[in-house]
Amino acid sequence: MVEDREVEDRIGSILEKAGLFLLEFGLARHRGGLRVKAVIYSPQGTGTEECTKAYRLILPQIQTLLGVQDPDMEISSPGIDRILRGEREWRAFAGKAIKLLLKGSTEWVPGRLLSYSEGKIEFQQGTERALIDISSVAKARLDSMSKGE
Repeated sequence: MVEDREVEDRIGSILEKAGLFLLEFGLARHRGGLRVKAVIYSPQGTGTEECTKAYRLILPQIQTLLGVQDPDMEISSPGIDRILRGEREWRAFAGKAIKLLLKGSTEWVPGRLLSYSEGKIEFQQGTERALIDISSVAKARLDSMSKGE
């Protein structure tokens, strides 16, 4: 039997080749059925076309790898104020406006996520850039109120 993580990795790789990021993936088995949940993202925008494209790429993989012909599938976009959770999302949202809440602070700091590498983000606020260890970030979210986003 194929492990869930192997299914997730394979689907993530296929979606990436199609220009989509797999941000979340879950499989739930219940009474002989299978529920598949995926949150996908495209840097060019994530709408119904991208979700449909992801559905059409994911379904045959589920059918082949898990032998389930008619799974219950939910494919969605990340939302405009998504909280960033993990390495996949730090990488996917490079270049986007975000807000950071640093540990020990009560104020959200707006800026731009420039890059992610080895547990650190390059963050720009105005003209200043800083390298921030993600272990010092209490929360981070997309900033839908930023100009140009």
